[in-house]
Amino acid sequence: MILLRPAPAPPSPAAAWPLAFAGALIRDPTGRYLVQIRDHSPGILSPGAYGLFGGGIEDGESADEAVRRELAEEIGWIPEDLTFWRTLWIPARYPGSPVCSARVEAYQGTITPERAARLRQTEGAGRALMPPRTLLLEANVSTVARLAIGLHAQDAIAAGGAEPPPEHWER
Repeated sequence: MILLRPAPAPPSPAAAWPLAFAGALIRDPTGRYLVQIRDHSPGILSPGAYGLFGGGIEDGESADEAVRRELAEEIGWIPEDLTFWRTLWIPARYPGSPVCSARVEAYQGTITPERAARLRQTEGAGRALMPPRTLLLEANVSTVARLAIGLHAQDAIAAGGAEPPPEHWER
């Protein structure tokens, strides 16, 4: 059986965010993910939540260009091994608009804990290296981070076992 669904409604003209994003799943050798602790600025998605580093894909920009630009702007560093992982579709709600679909181009790379501690973060309230199961049990995790890390870390989550402790840094 083929199920058809209507095309998502376009965002309202007042929508402040693009419908296409690029985010980075950056992991350390123990399997912890580098996540941003988002600040509480008005008008941002998922204020105060754990989220991926990354952001909107600007007009005329490729997803690869966007994720590299965002990482350079937000943490002053781009993993040498950064590669495309997959495209995710998530629900998004813009103020005053119906729910629509947003495209997230997810990239993966690695970092050492020492490098994570020395990053020059310019956005958000802080950052953390979080083990996947610990992170996914947190109440305040952005939809993008929860979906991307949950899928990316399936094998580690299924394997169970002890996880290394998280590390947190303020901006």
